[in-house]
Amino acid sequence: MKLNRRSFLASSAAATAVMGTPMILRAQPTEYVVASSLPLTGPFATAGQLVSPAMKMFEALVNEDGGIGGVPIRTTIEDSGYVPATALANYQRALATEPNLVMYYGDSTGFMKLVAPELKGENATLMGSTSFASDLANPAENPYQYLPGPSYEDQVDILLQNIKDAGGSTVAFIFSNTEFGRDPIEHGKKKAEELGIKVVLEEATKAQGADIPTHVTKLAQSGAEHCILQGYVTGVWPQLIGGARQFGLPTQFHGTFWGMEKLIADRVTAEAGPFLEGYSGVMPYRYSYDQEEAPIYQRYAAFQKKAFAGTPLENYMPTWGLQSLISLNLGIEALRRVANKGLEITADRAAEELAGINDYDSGGFFGGPVSMVDNKIGTGRVYTYKAESGLFEPSSDWFTV
Repeated sequence: MKLNRRSFLASSAAATAVMGTPMILRAQPTEYVVASSLPLTGPFATAGQLVSPAMKMFEALVNEDGGIGGVPIRTTIEDSGYVPATALANYQRALATEPNLVMYYGDSTGFMKLVAPELKGENATLMGSTSFASDLANPAENPYQYLPGPSYEDQVDILLQNIKDAGGSTVAFIFSNTEFGRDPIEHGKKKAEELGIKVVLEEATKAQGADIPTHVTKLAQSGAEHCILQGYVTGVWPQLIGGARQFGLPTQFHGTFWGMEKLIADRVTAEAGPFLEGYSGVMPYRYSYDQEEAPIYQRYAAFQKKAFAGTPLENYMPTWGLQSLISLNLGIEALRRVANKGLEITADRAAEELAGINDYDSGGFFGGPVSMVDNKIGTGRVYTYKAESGLFEPSSDWFTV
């Protein structure tokens, strides 16, 4: 039988208990490791490069607050290129080289589904990610993985309900040909039928470099009053809207979380005019400039002014950074709860504490206290882009799915 370090320690502890002699307590680690894979290259590199500094800010502020049970954390970042197999290799390397790995942050839906079967026994680690994949909100199947907000299906439900409330009767789904893009489409079709909304177009595009004229022509032929865009980050979604406006289409466009970044909307407006005016979508969180009731945002802002002076992060935290920060904060909350009970940190104990998060005060990310239900937080609000102010402004109340 192969005997590794963990099984050796376990068998030694069992033997000691049987013999009735005192056990040697495990030494307190000098640090805990929070590792991550980010797309620093590839189609979503812009997002990964802006999230990377947020990880280091997270490390500094967690350690300023005493780390986990008095033990500091150290973050590590490896490039995935947005390739699930690469991210998986990164995770396996972290498992092999970081004995005090307590949490991992993944880069995609593809990675989270690829790694899920491996999260067993000593290979299990508490795991957040960029993904809001609907399949991950299943603690029975994926006890260690969680969503820091509503699933993509939840987000599409919110948008369809808003369309219905506004009197809309037809909708188009345009989505990237990725697992990320396809995730909520079948569910969205069923929800639309329930609401009496006719789906007049389902159109898949490339995640980048899409054939915009062809897709816009199909949208025009469909006659859709509303269009939900899913599965895009930095490109394609504004190009589709711009193409539709050039075509003279009055279609109202809506996006999910990853298509709600102010930096992208501002750049497009500066380069091509205010055609994104009125574009709306779902955000689980406040934007970073909405700090009045968000003390954690105020703390971040003070750190950013000093640490990121002269960069885009000096006065603004992108939505992508906010998503990683709340994801990591939720994981740290669970890990601290284990440590505060005087217990050794394990993936199972961390997952149990995570599932028990109830009426949690996030410091202002969300509109109020939130709870983890089925390993997700189903809270969101609709925002609409105002080209003149350059801000996404609230256009609905906070609500929970």
